[in-house]
Amino acid sequence: MFKLIYSVILFFIIITGPIFSEEKIVFIDIDKVIYQSELGKKLNKKITNEIKKEDSKLRKKEEVLKNKENDILKQKNILSQEELNEKITKLKKEIEDFKDERRSINKKFTDQRLKQTNSMVISLNSILSDYANENSISLIIQKKNIVIGKSTLDITDQIIDIFNKEVKSLKN
Repeated sequence: MFKLIYSVILFFIIITGPIFSEEKIVFIDIDKVIYQSELGKKLNKKITNEIKKEDSKLRKKEEVLKNKENDILKQKNILSQEELNEKITKLKKEIEDFKDERRSINKKFTDQRLKQTNSMVISLNSILSDYANENSISLIIQKKNIVIGKSTLDITDQIIDIFNKEVKSLKN
């Protein structure tokens, strides 16, 4: 008899357990928060302007190198072989230096963008943690990992609003 009562109680606990343990799950588009928040837009605009300035300088240098190449080609028949080889070698060196400079600038901006994004994600994580605690959320999933979900579970816009209010600049 005891085993029967124990079995019935265990059965009801197993059946009704999931009903009482409803977990709240939401999702967020982190890329949207990073790139459409006020800080994200401001930082992206700043980096874009810096890239344009550097690109303008690099284009001028590239034009100078093209002109030098054209001058060497025009002087090809006039110069001796040694002088021609010397000028070609010098031009190749300048071209390699130019390519190195371009790679260096690209790496600098890539690193700068990565550093800013990481700082924003750190700030975002603390905001998400507080938001989850305040709203009794058990799990926050990144939107890119979801095939389909109710739009009411998307907290992206709410988090952007909170992010805009709390994060005005990056901590170095």
